[in-house]
Amino acid sequence: MMKSAFPCLILFFVILLTIPDGSWSQKGDPTITGFKVEALYRAAKLTWKAKGDLKNEMAVQILRADTFEEEPYVEVGVVKITPGKSSYEYIDKSMGAEAKYYYKLIIKETNETVGPLPTRPYFSPPAT
Repeated sequence: MMKSAFPCLILFFVILLTIPDGSWSQKGDPTITGFKVEALYRAAKLTWKAKGDLKNEMAVQILRADTFEEEPYVEVGVVKITPGKSSYEYIDKSMGAEAKYYYKLIIKETNETVGPLPTRPYFSPPAT
């Protein structure tokens, strides 16, 4: 049993060592960091930061999937990130049902993807 597993283990480590920086994710420094989603009453607040050394304006596409992470994502908004500004937010008020939603961000110019992150907005009015 050990003899048959040994070649597979070696192959695994060879593949792992050929991946730059041992990482399966995108190359280079991320443009977007600190992506968070906060549940609100019938809405969700998305916040993120852009790295400070941007040279050009970029468009961040905000995508949402309803109920399941694997469902098709639809665009719910676009936010421009600009040089000199580091913090961004977007509030999605277009939810239709009390369900779990998944959000991800895509920078159109570089195709960098961040997320998905889940949230479940509140659909009962806040207590008074």
